[in-house]
Amino acid sequence: MPISYAVDKHRDFVLVTWKGDVTGEEYRAHLIAMLQDPDALRAGRSLTDLRQANVLASGAELNAIGSAEAVPRLAGRPWRNAVLVSSTVNYGVARQYQIFSGSEGSDDVFRDYDAALAWLLTE
Repeated sequence: MPISYAVDKHRDFVLVTWKGDVTGEEYRAHLIAMLQDPDALRAGRSLTDLRQANVLASGAELNAIGSAEAVPRLAGRPWRNAVLVSSTVNYGVARQYQIFSGSEGSDDVFRDYDAALAWLLTE
């Protein structure tokens, strides 16, 4: 699967890693699986690493999938997400997603891992 995740129970966040070509349907499958995991739900925050991915969906498409799959599963629980990118294309997709979802403040986009993690772990 091109999207994998691991829950860091010590620091209480989910590390999500995208690799290779990733479609919207693969993102949907990932959301469904991750949001059935009680440890991931308990963490309520994630660092999504897109540095090794070629995202084959627009920010608008990813937002529509997130709205359909994540919003009902989160049932009003807050979720914070730091998105880590290295390419200009993935930066654009991540910002598009952020704008369409209206999630500025609970989502942010970074090019530096340490900055992303520091932001994510700041209450």
